[in-house]
Amino acid sequence: MSLFFSSLFLLGAGATLVSGHVPFSTANLPLLSRASNNTANNTAGVARKCGPTTANITCVNRYGSYLPPSFSRDPDPAVAYTGTIVPDDPTWALVQEADFVLYDEVRGLEVLGSAPTISRGIIEVLNVIHEAPVFVPELNKLFVAQDGPPGFQQLLSLDLNFDPPTVSFIQTDPPLYQPTGGVYNPKDGFVYLAVQGFNESLPNGLKQHAGLARFDPKTLKAEWLINNYYGFNFAGPNDITIDSEGDIWFTDTDYAYVLGVSEADNQLQLATWRYRPSTGQVQVMDTSLDYPNGIGFSPDGKTLYVTDSGLESYNPVPTEGAGDFYDYPIYIQFNSTGPRNVFAWDVARQGGDLNQPIITGKRVIFQSLEGAPDGLKIAENGYLVIAGGLAPGVDITDAYSNQIARIQTSHPVENIQWTGSDYKTLWLVGISGFTKVEFNLTGPYME
Repeated sequence: MSLFFSSLFLLGAGATLVSGHVPFSTANLPLLSRASNNTANNTAGVARKCGPTTANITCVNRYGSYLPPSFSRDPDPAVAYTGTIVPDDPTWALVQEADFVLYDEVRGLEVLGSAPTISRGIIEVLNVIHEAPVFVPELNKLFVAQDGPPGFQQLLSLDLNFDPPTVSFIQTDPPLYQPTGGVYNPKDGFVYLAVQGFNESLPNGLKQHAGLARFDPKTLKAEWLINNYYGFNFAGPNDITIDSEGDIWFTDTDYAYVLGVSEADNQLQLATWRYRPSTGQVQVMDTSLDYPNGIGFSPDGKTLYVTDSGLESYNPVPTEGAGDFYDYPIYIQFNSTGPRNVFAWDVARQGGDLNQPIITGKRVIFQSLEGAPDGLKIAENGYLVIAGGLAPGVDITDAYSNQIARIQTSHPVENIQWTGSDYKTLWLVGISGFTKVEFNLTGPYME
């Protein structure tokens, strides 16, 4: 989960172009060949129209690695990639207006398929964070947490059997206060949640420590799995995934405290953890990231990915409040030079039963184009799909950090989830908006 400045919308995808852009006609833009993306050509313009006409698609020349020297960009984390100012190249406007931006044209067009579409504003939602999207295929329903306002204990249920989906609010029994990450486990039919809320004065006398829980999506009966590490409180489990052995891995951050949905400060270092349901054991796996956030495994289970949203941190002075997108104080600060990376580790199995996970070979594989990376999912073919967090978009890379494409939205994206019988529909959820993408990139069954 991430936060953002409301000024982000001023420079997001589809925003009004800044002064200094000259009028242009796409009919007069140069049609660059695929070869020009692999040949030094700094005079052809940074972008051009490309791909199917079912969406607004732009191909970027040579990853946009050379711009006219007059370009500039405010380093504020809230300024989107499209907020870059390129006054001497009118083709930059194509990037700002695009639904999909392709950096690797061949693989990007494969991802999009023959008729990609993007649908914005499908349902009306509050101007708060939306997180933990979980798809239950047996019900064809998408469950999404609404993280705000404080005290809210329900989940949104989108019935995808209807178009547009019907939306209702549901509450588990007992209620689970403020989940931020979720995953469906087809092996047992439960939805597993990372729950950040920690409060002893909730409505109806509910008392809750942050931890992991699960619920049956058919009956809504819920049960807690863990809520401490040897008596220490978790700061606020943020995102969650399940490995090939059935172990649950989760990240722990203090967003709950800065959002005012926790009554306790940190007692433990922010970390990535593993929980083994068969024994109840909780084990710390990594403590090296500033703000561990999104988490997922490669399809073969041999690589672990975790995002670091470290350019955000606690600030004792509230930076948002009444009149902003929240009507209560938010204690967070942003540092443009802080971490905004995706890390990878190799995963091996050791021990007498070869069932003890060991992670080694930590390496940074991606740095966000804007904002800070939040939730991520790994496609069936191993591509990473990374939510922008602070930013109105999603980045798609291969496992080696090569940028392939990006999806541009009108709202920040905290997390993502594939749905549909063929797992080629991607929902992007975040602050004040839901976006649906239909394309040719297939998601994994468990995610």
